[in-house]
Amino acid sequence: MEERKFLAIDLGAESGRLIVGILRDGRLAIEEVHRFINRPVDILGRLYWNVTQMFQDIKDGLVKAFSKYKDIESIGIDTWGVDFGLVTKEGYFAGIPVCYRDHRTDGILEKAFEVMPKERIYELTGIQIMQINTLFQLYSMVLENSSLFNSTYKLLFMPDLFNFMLTGEIKTEFSIATTSQIYNPIKDGWEEEILRKFSIPKDIMPEVVPPGTVIGKLYKGIEEDLGVKNIHVIAPCEHDTGCAVVGVPGEGDDWAYISSGTWSLMGVELKSPIINNDSLRANFTNEGGYNKTFRFLKNIMGLWLLQRVKREWAKEGEDLSYTEITRLAEEEKPFKYFINPDDVSFLNPTSMVKEIQDYCKKTGQKVPEKKGEIVRCILESLAFRYKDVFTDLERILNKKIKVLHIVGGGSQNQLLSQFTADVLGIPVITGPKEATALGNIVVQAITKGVVKDIIEARKIIRDSSEMKVYQPQNTEEWLRNYEKYKEITQGVN
Repeated sequence: MEERKFLAIDLGAESGRLIVGILRDGRLAIEEVHRFINRPVDILGRLYWNVTQMFQDIKDGLVKAFSKYKDIESIGIDTWGVDFGLVTKEGYFAGIPVCYRDHRTDGILEKAFEVMPKERIYELTGIQIMQINTLFQLYSMVLENSSLFNSTYKLLFMPDLFNFMLTGEIKTEFSIATTSQIYNPIKDGWEEEILRKFSIPKDIMPEVVPPGTVIGKLYKGIEEDLGVKNIHVIAPCEHDTGCAVVGVPGEGDDWAYISSGTWSLMGVELKSPIINNDSLRANFTNEGGYNKTFRFLKNIMGLWLLQRVKREWAKEGEDLSYTEITRLAEEEKPFKYFINPDDVSFLNPTSMVKEIQDYCKKTGQKVPEKKGEIVRCILESLAFRYKDVFTDLERILNKKIKVLHIVGGGSQNQLLSQFTADVLGIPVITGPKEATALGNIVVQAITKGVVKDIIEARKIIRDSSEMKVYQPQNTEEWLRNYEKYKEITQGVN
């Protein structure tokens, strides 16, 4: 079989990568050809995404990719969810996209629930209620009487915005659209009742297309710069978690996953959404997936906490690697400090270290001082939070989950992976770490007719990836301390 090559552009909240996938003889090899830093910029107290710099970084990466591999067939972009840009009918930007961690949505939920009860919002969308969701970002603009709506032709989510810059085409893809809390998965379209109640102009919502849709060809000027012709831009699952779930090497139907990175997203893949009082109480979400599946999952704050404390210590002159930080945690005594990683105070604090210490203080615990103590507190608390969500997941599904797959960059944290196996009491399989890029690439390959379907795609990923199995240890001790964790952190959903 001849080699077939595809390019994944994977944009995360901290970095972006361009990764070439090389498919041959049932195996998929990947090569990172370009990486760049991506961080929001604070301008006059508002947190923006530097999209023009990001697009330049993408174009620089395209030059590198096509200089090395002239026979790349297509390009696919995936990013984080909920954030968006606004464009005018003439094709200009209406403002700069704002980061979901901006404080403009602080306190917005209470105001939103005066317009529509959260039960009704969830009934219509099946999406986890979070202040960062597109709906609440847009409503904060409505409350500000934002003039941007006056010049807006269409709203484009972040991957759609970059697709627009690459092709000039205006479309949005199913998986990213469902993160908005404006899309109705039962009606399979934008929910007019929500748009009307929250005074959001219906006309700005774009056409929604399924994963695997060819968005268009690269803009002529970009093709000329690259020296190529007729390169298609394909919408994979544009939400990075959607791609990551495609990249989970699971078999059968008794497995769950965590897509682990800045956020930890724990859930299962279903053929239809679950929207009922039980899933609302547990605040689970139903996000779109490949082939009209649904990712029934819950967002957990994830390794954001670890990233932030690492960054703080680097600013203080100690730029420790994740390996060094984890070693410090291993050397500390277990089960001394407990936090709920999903407490709103950890969303975007000035100092993550101080916020963790303050949480411990206000909950009557001793205060962690040493770096190893703080890191162990984060990792153990994340594992306990996984147990919270896993318990709810099994209860709502009314079935036992036998295996947990952890994919993404966070799968490399061996200590957290072992903690997770210990507290859940089931085997944890980690890898591939590049599940998002792999999922992006195989969807392109399916669209091009190179791979038959997602079953074949996952077999290719299994056969091409390194995975590690963690068996549970000391589960009884973990469960005893889980009860302490619950006592200290109760009341946070």
